[in-house]
Amino acid sequence: MVPIKSRTHPLQDFSLLELLMVIVLIAFVLLLATGGYSAVVQSTALSTGAQMIEDTFSEARQAAMTQNTTVEIRIYSLAPQAGSPPVYDALQLHWLKPDGTTPPVGNLVTLPAAVVIDATAAHSSIIAANSQVATPDATDKCLNNQTRVFHFLPDGTTDLDPTVKWFLTLRPASQSDPAHFPSNWAAVQVDPTTGHGQIYRP
Repeated sequence: MVPIKSRTHPLQDFSLLELLMVIVLIAFVLLLATGGYSAVVQSTALSTGAQMIEDTFSEARQAAMTQNTTVEIRIYSLAPQAGSPPVYDALQLHWLKPDGTTPPVGNLVTLPAAVVIDATAAHSSIIAANSQVATPDATDKCLNNQTRVFHFLPDGTTDLDPTVKWFLTLRPASQSDPAHFPSNWAAVQVDPTTGHGQIYRP
């Protein structure tokens, strides 16, 4: 009769210290993977947000030209908090009708939750250097004293000062100090004399 050899559990071949080292190594790899995944998601959100803004500018220009009517772009801070810098995160187009009404051209465009428009003067001239205020509109529930605007005219140009470079910079919403230029960003520039937009990415 052949004797049956006793089998030990596989884990009994490792010491407690070795098991702890393996667990630590796995945790470290997972941490690196999660960080990389977050960076990819953030970069994708920035690119998506920039494209949404550029598309909104293009739609405004096209609408103004085809309808021979001025279009107002409203850039909203949807949830302004007292004592905190405004965070701009949405846009909407409105007609400026000859009768004084300002109906919306389309739906509200809300940026991805992971990104916001940086309101620092050096980062977003359309926000900081633009002193225009939105046309009063009782039907616009998003309108507040933080709203910034500019207009596309029927000839496809804008009413922005042609001697100034006009742009918006998007940054991660999680950035703690908006005064510092973000390491990960996207910018959308609009040419005031042609109305054409352009996206910049690092």
